[in-house]
Amino acid sequence: MSFTFNLKSIATVAFASALLFSCSSDSSEDVLGTNPEEEGGLTTTETATIRVTEGGATDDKFEAMVTGEAGMTAQARVILKGTDKTQRRLYVTKQELGGLAEPFIIPELNNKQTKADGSIDLTSESKNELDFTFDLDVPTGMTNGSIIYKFWTTSGRGDFREQSKRLVAGVGTVTVSIGNGRNPDALVREFKDVKLFAPDSEGNSATFFSLLDGEEYLINQGIEYAAFWDFGYYHLNGTGANLSSTNSYRTDVVDVPLKSGTPKEELNITYFKLGTIGSYNGATMSKDFDALTVSNSSPELISELKVNDEVEFIDQYGKKGLIKIKEIEPGFSPTQDFIIIDVKVQP
Repeated sequence: MSFTFNLKSIATVAFASALLFSCSSDSSEDVLGTNPEEEGGLTTTETATIRVTEGGATDDKFEAMVTGEAGMTAQARVILKGTDKTQRRLYVTKQELGGLAEPFIIPELNNKQTKADGSIDLTSESKNELDFTFDLDVPTGMTNGSIIYKFWTTSGRGDFREQSKRLVAGVGTVTVSIGNGRNPDALVREFKDVKLFAPDSEGNSATFFSLLDGEEYLINQGIEYAAFWDFGYYHLNGTGANLSSTNSYRTDVVDVPLKSGTPKEELNITYFKLGTIGSYNGATMSKDFDALTVSNSSPELISELKVNDEVEFIDQYGKKGLIKIKEIEPGFSPTQDFIIIDVKVQP
């Protein structure tokens, strides 16, 4: 059962399920561990409830936990309230088996539209109070570990990796604990054959890469996607193949803030350092990156890259990784000239 989503296609997802959604302000007491019932062969045993209010309230409950078993289903109820600010978007992430917290689409909110960045557009009836219940499914093969869901609302465009950005209510957490609740050592995430093209001055080329979803992005895809980009590629006669932090991408090559409609201070920062050849293949677990010496004092640009080079990096969220240079087609054509890389990063 896979929960990996392609964010570039989220905006076009048509939710197929006609499931229930509630925006009521029901004030009944939360019920935990009662009334199990059979549903489609899976057992619903618990309702874990979180309630988070902008600015805080006496009945707030930021965390809830349920116990799950392989192949079973529990339920969670989420109540998010705004007071001074209007709730305009809901952000949800799901993290399992020690992996990356990834954007998650809740089928029960099928009557809501999604924004291009994968957040849920909140309509008038839920701008002050959002109240919904959804199913927590445990994969049949999971015997030990935890699945962690996080929820928050924003007053405008937020960021899946920076929860404080335009925050209204949150962050609430629901954890499903399976078996002993401990996740095995987290495997690294790997993205293979990432192809980044030389930039087009108008931002029409797939030049930038996101560690969040492993996708290549066009600069002119705009403000909704800018928070995803971590680094980009360009070629210069003097320095050859270059990888650059999005925040420090040369404006004389492409003015990223202008073309993306995003202020420079909201663009992601990535730091680079030339690594040791052979490190990439040996890195399989998150802990394998602990010895990397790249830091936030390293440069945001690495130049004169060659095939087989291995590059250490750390993003602004503290995750370390390695880049292996596989192929370079030097030049300035946004359709014919490119760099191909493999990327491993900590979850």
